[in-house]
Amino acid sequence: MAGNLITLRRRIKSVKNTRKITQAMKTVSAAKLRRSVGELKKNRPFLEKAGALLHKPAREIDIKEHPLFKQRETGQIVLVAISSDKGLCGAFNTHIIKKARDQYLHYREQGVDVSFVAVGNRISKYLKKKEFPIKNQYDAMMSKLIYADARALSTYLQGIYDTEDIRAIEIIGTRFLSAAKQEIHHHKLFPLTGLEKIDESPGLEEEEYIFEPSAQAIFNALLPQYVHALVYSFLLESSASEHASRMVAMDMAARNAGDVIKSLTLTLNKLRQSLITKELLEIMTATEALNK
Repeated sequence: MAGNLITLRRRIKSVKNTRKITQAMKTVSAAKLRRSVGELKKNRPFLEKAGALLHKPAREIDIKEHPLFKQRETGQIVLVAISSDKGLCGAFNTHIIKKARDQYLHYREQGVDVSFVAVGNRISKYLKKKEFPIKNQYDAMMSKLIYADARALSTYLQGIYDTEDIRAIEIIGTRFLSAAKQEIHHHKLFPLTGLEKIDESPGLEEEEYIFEPSAQAIFNALLPQYVHALVYSFLLESSASEHASRMVAMDMAARNAGDVIKSLTLTLNKLRQSLITKELLEIMTATEALNK
């Protein structure tokens, strides 16, 4: 009995320590989530403005002839899968891995050559373990996401699409909707589409512009910046979703630890009560025996 009491006390102490850790991780994730959402909100106006600036010179040239807009019927498909670098974020990485695997198998069934660009340690480790073809990997990008890393990834993707036999580059990530809701997002990055749908500000449609040195030169200079902002947006969405998932997971873990502590405490109290009752019965029995 005494040994059981000691074991229960140790377990309660251990679970309490675990709860402290999960509560601290929840607080850290909440702070990182606010920062990621702030960066995401700051990037959106830049992305919209870059697209609007591209719209005017795009109307003066044939954008379908640009390498990043050309539709191709043959070639490899590159899947850019974005996961986290760390775990303890619920089913966040599991959903990304499942979507990436399913998409790969779908294309392979159609006889299409597919390779991956892995962003994040979790997806990289999985792809290596399962021996999926990896074209490139960025293992430590998501732990501390900065624009320079997004720019490097964007430059690499533009480069391989322009110079290699690639039919399309698609991004598999997580779209951030709210702290409680995120969804898997599958987006075709290249060939670029949708630029012609960007609306200009009212009153600017009828104005005429003179482009120096030329509309083509301005378009070629602005387009990479737009793609950089677009890729950065995908990474920020994934980063915010990761922190939100981890915050929710740690909150649930802390609550579960609280339930376990209550259950163990109740068991401990029952055991103590049983020991006390047993000792009282022994004392009463001894007293009656002495009186006789």
